[in-house]
Parts: sequence; structure tokens; C-alpha cells
Amino acid sequence: TKLAQCHTGQPLPEALLILPSTSQIKGLYTFIRDKNTSRDEFIFYSKRLMRLLIEFSLSLLPFKAITIETPQGFPYQGKRIATEKICGVSILRAGETMEQALCDVLKDVRLGKILIQTNQDTGEPE
Repeated sequence: TKLAQCHTGQPLPEALLILPSTSQIKGLYTFIRDKNTSRDEFIFYSKRLMRLLIEFSLSLLPFKAITIETPQGFPYQGKRIATEKICGVSILRAGETMEQALCDVLKDVRLGKILIQTNQDTGEPE
């Protein structure tokens, strides 16, 4: 489509961050892309990759320093996410598969949905 090709050959936007390509990530990609990977393995490794992507995304949020008390009564200097409300919005028929990964790493996260349809006349999203 016209939209998919509008940035061909252009540098990626500065605001776009890429999940670092570690040995673990490459190992997951290997399972996911292998034509001999069973359906169960494909699902398992895809879910792992989704959780890692969510964890990476959360690491980009601002954190604040906090002191808590351990069960043994000692102070511990830690960190908490500085924002109070986080929500997830999935794109219907595409992003819903990542909802469970988000729920796995964020307790009580609120979820929303958005539908992007293609205009049959122009081929553009609307």
C-alpha cells in the first residue's frame, strides 16, 4: 500500500526504539522463523518475545527512587515507575495477541481497543 511504502529508503524516526538484538532475542527469532518449529513451540517462544518487548518498553518509562522496609526490618533503596496510570491499547485483529503479555507484567493494567479499517477505494487506513 501507499502508506507502507511512504518511508522506504528513509532513516528510521528518532522516536522509534528497537529491542536490542541479544543472543537470547536471536535465539527466540530462530525458533519463531524456523519452518520446522512446531505450533506449540512457535506460540511459546512468541509469547516469551512479547513479554521481553513489554519489559523493554517499561524500562523506558521514568522511575523514581523509593525507600522501603524489608521483612527483616532493613531499609532498601529501590525504584518504582513514576507514572501512576498505564493502559494498553490493542489494534484489533493485530495487537490483541500482545494483551496477555502486557497483563503478565503489569498487575491490573487497563486495556482498550482500536479498530483501523482500510478504505476500499484508496487503500488508506481510516
